Amino acid sequence: MTEELFKKYIHYFGDKPPFPPKHIMESLVRMKDDGTFDEKLKAVSSLRGELREKIEEVSGEKMSINHPIFDEKFD
Repeated sequence: MTEELFKKYIHYFGDKPPFPPKHIMESLVRMKDDGTFDEKLKAVSSLRGELREKIEEVSGEKMSINHPIFDEKFD
C-alpha cells in the first residue's frame, strides 16, 4: 500500500481500524476524490439488505469484515 493512499484514506475516513484491503481503499479514496462517494453510497444503500442476504446465501458465510467477498477486486 502506498503512503499517499493511506494518508488520503485516513483524511477521508479516519484512522480507526479495521482498514479495508488496498483495492477497496483505492476505490473509496477515488470516489471521494472525484466527488461521487455520497451518490454511490446512496445508490447502493437501498440494496444493502438484499445484497447482504444474497452474498451470504451464495457463499454460505455470514457477512463480516473478513468475508472473502472483500478479497475480490471489481472494476
